[in-house]
Amino acid sequence: MKILSEKKVFITGAASGIGRSTAIAMGKLGCRLFLTDIDNDGLKKAVDVISDSGGKVCQVRAFDVGDYQAMMSFAQDVHDGYGPMDILVNVAGVALFSQIEDMQHSDWERVIKVNLWGVIHGLECFVPEMIRAGRGGHIVTVSSTAGIIGLPWHTVYAGAKHALVGISESLRYDLRKHNIGVSVVCPGLVNTGLVQSVKIHARPEAADKLRALAPRIAITPDKVADLIIKAIRNRKFMVITSFDIKLFYFFKRCCFPIYHLVMLAITRLMDKSLKRDA
Repeated sequence: MKILSEKKVFITGAASGIGRSTAIAMGKLGCRLFLTDIDNDGLKKAVDVISDSGGKVCQVRAFDVGDYQAMMSFAQDVHDGYGPMDILVNVAGVALFSQIEDMQHSDWERVIKVNLWGVIHGLECFVPEMIRAGRGGHIVTVSSTAGIIGLPWHTVYAGAKHALVGISESLRYDLRKHNIGVSVVCPGLVNTGLVQSVKIHARPEAADKLRALAPRIAITPDKVADLIIKAIRNRKFMVITSFDIKLFYFFKRCCFPIYHLVMLAITRLMDKSLKRDA
């Protein structure tokens, strides 16, 4: 899909971070945008920025992507007024940094509801109409490094993000006959509000140091947005945002004993640095 002008694009998590940067970038390319986020004020500000730069926002609504009825209602209104989408960009997500013994059931529910069910709801409500329209299209889902590497302290987050990679790979083949491309984006740390708001079950001083360090080593959401647009244009399936993550993933697939030893060392280091005193 080389030409994106006038394509109808649905983006979740559009109020901040990767979703906001992607919406702004695609607006500048002439896409017709359909946006959502749970943050109503942030969403309004993003729409103002897009409109001021000449972008076209056709429909916007604040709701929780984990709420199926809310997603279905929005999709119905969009389809009634504008027809099927051409591109879906699933970005909305929440993070949790914890060991399993420190998590409550509500932590599991919150991460799975937004990060996994939120994507499923979007796929369920929008993809069948894309198929029936017969015009092809593209689906982008933002996973994470934790979606391809089982990082310590990421149990529920890694579980949800691994599921997104599996769903995307299956859809890649299922939707090929309908000329619908699929991309899954696996970024490392991205300098967004999520980095500072992430829930960390660790010693308070260690959590503060981790939050302070993250922006210095993170990539920008604009960089990820650029990679998303390139993936859509080039029909690229997996997008890994930095060389170090690509190398680590290579060792996992091709030299597991070395990968395993490195992961054990990382786990010991994180336990020593972060774990609360008993």
